[in-house]
Amino acid sequence: MSKQIRAFPVERDDRRVMPHLRDIRLKVLSDIDAYIRQREYGKASALLQTIVNTGSIQVKEIWNPLIAVIRAQDHTSLGVFLDLIITETRTQPPFAASMERFFVALDSNYDDAYAIILAFSTDTGSKLAMAHGFLGIIIACLRELELRRNNVFTATPHVFRNSEFAQFVTSADEEQRTKYSLTNAERHLERALELDPECDFFVPFHAQVLVALGRTDFATHMLERRYAKDKNIVVLRMLMSLDPRDVVEQSNRMLDYLELDPFAPEAYFNGYITRCIDQWDQLPEETISRVFLIIIDRIERGDPRETDKWKYMALFTARLRTTHPCVCSVMDQRLHWWHMYFDWPQFMGTITDVVVYKAVCAQQWVDLEPGHPVYNVLSGELTDDQAAFVNNIRATD
Repeated sequence: MSKQIRAFPVERDDRRVMPHLRDIRLKVLSDIDAYIRQREYGKASALLQTIVNTGSIQVKEIWNPLIAVIRAQDHTSLGVFLDLIITETRTQPPFAASMERFFVALDSNYDDAYAIILAFSTDTGSKLAMAHGFLGIIIACLRELELRRNNVFTATPHVFRNSEFAQFVTSADEEQRTKYSLTNAERHLERALELDPECDFFVPFHAQVLVALGRTDFATHMLERRYAKDKNIVVLRMLMSLDPRDVVEQSNRMLDYLELDPFAPEAYFNGYITRCIDQWDQLPEETISRVFLIIIDRIERGDPRETDKWKYMALFTARLRTTHPCVCSVMDQRLHWWHMYFDWPQFMGTITDVVVYKAVCAQQWVDLEPGHPVYNVLSGELTDDQAAFVNNIRATD
């Protein structure tokens, strides 16, 4: 977490910075680096304050490179420098320095990090969503650590069924009280979302704390509102894990999930597509079209080692090619480069299941020249299952 969240986003294109400003920034970075190596923290702080106050460089233009330079020395120097900056600059840049100080402490000592963010959130950071949000998270984390140290758990400690969220917040039973209160954590997380309603970062943590407090319905409604506003895949996965139904049975959510993530667990993908095939006659045309595009996306962007997606591609195209004109239009846009999936060498080795699936797809979508090895695959010695699959496709045609 401390490596990814920073007070300012990282600049990724120095070409957008005017040459003379870049030279100034590099000179300032070099001088501050030299001062800190000499333990001249006061001079480093004064230089940063001067260039910010005069407007020579904006804080956001120098902050992340500055922290990277100091971090390359050692954590002690960075901590001392940040402490001094926080003390000497109450308005510029207290938020950046205070939050960075919290992240530095978080790398080594949660208790120190808690003390830093608690003091900051009650002072100059009282109206900063990031301060309250991280305070809520670390309160919940410290509570978990204390419960583990004391070996205090119920028989079913975690409130989320889905393993992705199962290891964060233990349910708030009476016998599991610690000096860190989940109610207090929830209050700060809620405050963070009040201060910055557009920020989704703290939503999953807030939901987990709400569920641990027994407020599952409230958490579900909050997540549903968030997801309706912004198709956030983490929020969607949390909704799916809170639903008492099997994941594969959550049709609309599963469609959204597979559309958003071509690397979704293969068990979810296979389970849902198989269910669609079994209930083909009951599926709306819109759903069938969405599933077809999901399969294509899985082939193009998903894990190339998966094989079943080619089986589903063959089954869907055999059924849809003559009944859904949109299918042909979708494929017509791709066939000029999809030929790479049907190159000759792929069909000239061992006839595996995926080779059979691809051969069926190639025969349906590609104009094959005489002698193409696809014909040898489909008329060759197939296993009983492979032969049954090919015959089933031919029967569909």
